[in-house]
Amino acid sequence: MPSTTVEGEDRIASYTGAFPSPLPLMWYVPEGNEVLRVWFPPEEIRGWIRNAAEYQDVPHCMLAVILQQENGPNATWFQKIGQFGERTLTTAAAIADDVLFGLVPDAVAGGSSGFANMSRATLRNAALYSATVHNRPPLPDDVRYRVLGYDQDTRVPGDDWKADLYYASAHLRELIDRQTGTTGYTGVLARDDVRGVFRRYNGSGSLAEKYADDAIALLEGAIAGDRTLYFYQR
Repeated sequence: MPSTTVEGEDRIASYTGAFPSPLPLMWYVPEGNEVLRVWFPPEEIRGWIRNAAEYQDVPHCMLAVILQQENGPNATWFQKIGQFGERTLTTAAAIADDVLFGLVPDAVAGGSSGFANMSRATLRNAALYSATVHNRPPLPDDVRYRVLGYDQDTRVPGDDWKADLYYASAHLRELIDRQTGTTGYTGVLARDDVRGVFRRYNGSGSLAEKYADDAIALLEGAIAGDRTLYFYQR
């Protein structure tokens, strides 16, 4: 368990069922002992989430809340397919932009994508923050190096959803540090700081405030036993 926590996290139920969104169909580069796969059982994905939170020492429940916010559980099947297609196109544009030396417009290539719906700039800033401020590579070696030694630290959102979770955790660590004013903050986060981190994840303005309100309501509902965190499994 991460040493940075949220008060009441120990009361959140560990969820073991299927999650309603997104589709467990994703882009993923196999590890050395794996065959190529695109479909993953939910418990395996939740294990990635838990490990990513532990790696950056961020609250597991906060990462789970963010993922649920970014992958609406009430989406219809057609909306899920559309979301997968939209994020895939954005990722493809970002990859093409790297190959073509920035010729793809930023409005397309720099858009939000991947499991955590992060923009390219946000993801790369988080990776840089982890490496320079905490001297911690954004991806541990067992996540970074895949089949035939392929280096998955591409810093492109969405081209590998396991890597996405580690980049999202790096961003969450960055936001916690900034919200608390303490580099490498550990301990129990005050509720106001938890809300502030959620707001920062979404940006600024009224939409960010609503995002934070919704995230806090989901977190507090999960602590009270009234809401389910589909991405939270101990």
